[in-house]
Amino acid sequence: MTHTIQTPADTAADEATEAAEPVQAEEFLYLDPAEIIIGSNVRTDLRPDHKEFRKSIKERGVLEAVTVYCNEAGQYVLLRGQRRTVTAAEVGTPTGLIPARVVPQPADADRIGDQMVENIHRAGMREAEIVAGVEQLALLGVSAAQIAKRTSIDRPTVNAALAVTKADQSRNRLDSGDLTLEEAAIFAEFEHDPEAVQRLENAKRWRRSLAHEAQRLRDEAAEREADAAEVERLRAEGLPVLSAEEVAEADEVLRIERLVTEDGEPLPEEEWPNVPGARVQVVKEWVYPEDEYDEESEDGSDEEDDDYEPAEPYQQYVPVWVVTDLAASGLRRRGGGSGSTTADSGDESESEEDVEARREERRRVIANNKAWASAETVRREWLAGFVARKTAPKGAEALICEAVVTGHHSLSKAMDHRHPMIFTLLGIDVPTGYYGAGHDECHKIATKASTPKAATMTTLAAIVAAWEATTGKHSWRNPTAWDSRVLGALVEWGYQPSEVERILLGEEPQPSTEDDSDDDADEASDSAT
Repeated sequence: MTHTIQTPADTAADEATEAAEPVQAEEFLYLDPAEIIIGSNVRTDLRPDHKEFRKSIKERGVLEAVTVYCNEAGQYVLLRGQRRTVTAAEVGTPTGLIPARVVPQPADADRIGDQMVENIHRAGMREAEIVAGVEQLALLGVSAAQIAKRTSIDRPTVNAALAVTKADQSRNRLDSGDLTLEEAAIFAEFEHDPEAVQRLENAKRWRRSLAHEAQRLRDEAAEREADAAEVERLRAEGLPVLSAEEVAEADEVLRIERLVTEDGEPLPEEEWPNVPGARVQVVKEWVYPEDEYDEESEDGSDEEDDDYEPAEPYQQYVPVWVVTDLAASGLRRRGGGSGSTTADSGDESESEEDVEARREERRRVIANNKAWASAETVRREWLAGFVARKTAPKGAEALICEAVVTGHHSLSKAMDHRHPMIFTLLGIDVPTGYYGAGHDECHKIATKASTPKAATMTTLAAIVAAWEATTGKHSWRNPTAWDSRVLGALVEWGYQPSEVERILLGEEPQPSTEDDSDDDADEASDSAT
C-alpha cells in the first residue's frame, strides 16, 4: 500500500518539465514497511529487543521518515532507517504505514558513506560494523583520506579498520568482542609473527599497554634489520662475517685480541685473519659524546653554560675478529683459564657474585634504555593528540600554576628557545636559529587561543611540551619530582605508561613474564668484547 503526498508546486514543476529529460525528484510517501526491500546496510546489529523502542513504534508509529529509492523494477529499496522499518514490519503501526522519503538511487560509495555517517556517530554502532563499512568503501576504490572525509571518522580509526580487514584472525576476535578495534589493529600488524603475537597476548593478559609492546616489537625488528644489513655490507667487502643466528648457535665467541699463542704472546693484529676458523662478529659499542671533547672549545668562555646538556650516547657498529672453536684456532686464553671470555670477565679479584651483579645491572640498563626509546615514540604520538585538544582536562590549572609560579627550569628553557617541542608535537616545522627565531610562530599560536578555555589549553600544552623536551634515557635513571608530577598528571588524563616510565612515578617495574631472549642477544653480541 502506498500513499503519495504531492504539492501544487510539484504539479506545476511536473507540467513544466513534461517534455524534458525525466529526472527523478524527491517524493514523500507513506509505505507499508513489509513491502520495502531491505537493501545492503553497514549496520548488522539492529538491537531489535529494545522494549521501549518496539512499544513506541507500535503505539505511535514511525515519527522520523526513513529514506528509500525506487529500483528499476519499481520496488522501494531502503537506504536509511533499517531498524525503524524492520521493527515496524514486526510490531505494526497505528496506520500500518511508515513515512518515507524517496530519493534518487545513489552510487554505492555514497550509499555506504551516508549509512556510516548516520550510524557511526550514534551510541551503539559496533566496531565490527565500522570495519565492514570501511572495507566496503575501500573495495570501491575510496582512499583512506576520502573514507575519513565521507564518514567523519578520524583517520587513525579508518587506518585501524583497514588494517583489521587484512587480518582474518584479528578480525574474528574483533567480531567476537575479544578485542577492541584499536587492539585488533595492533594484533593485525603482527599476525604473521607467532612470537610477537604471544608477547602481545602476555601484555594484554597482564594489562600492560599494547601500544608500548607493539612499539618495542617494531623497534626490535628495525634493529634486527639494521644488524642484518651491516652483516651483508661487510660480507660484500669480503669479510667472513657471522650472522646473528650463527652467533646465537655458537658454543663460544671469543675475541682474538684477548687470546694468546701457545707461547703466551698476543697475536699481532695483521695475523688475525689468518687464524684457523677466524670469523668476524659485528658488535655495537657505546660512544659517549663527552669523550669526543673538542679542545677548541677551551676558550675560557662561560657563555650558555647553564644551558649545556651532554649529548645522548649512541651505538655504532664495530667489526671484531673472533673464533668459535678455540682448540682449532691454535690459541688459548690468557692464563690458561677455562670458560668463555666475556665483556664482564672483570678483575680476577672480583667474586662471582659481584661479576654476576654487574652483568645483571648492565642487562637492566640495556633493556630499560631500549624500552625508554620505544616508549618515547608512543608517548609523543599520544602527546601530539593531547596538545591539539580544545579544552584542558580537569586539574590542568594546578599544574600550570605550579610550573609558572615556581619558574620550573624546563619551562624557562623552552621559553628561551621558543618552545621547539610544541612545534614538533603540533606538526609545525621548528624554526631554525636561536635569538628571536620562532617568535612570530609562537605569537601566532598564542593569539589563536582567543578564549579562556583555549588559552588554558595552549598554556598547558606549552608546559607539557617543555617537560617532554627535557626527557631522555637519563629520566628513568634519575627521575625528578617534576617528572613524577607531570607524568602522573598525564596518566590521570588518559595516558597509559610503559613499565620503564612507571619508574618516574616511583613504581618498581613488574617482573616480565617473557623470556629474556632480547637481553641474552645483547649479552651474546658483547660476549666477545
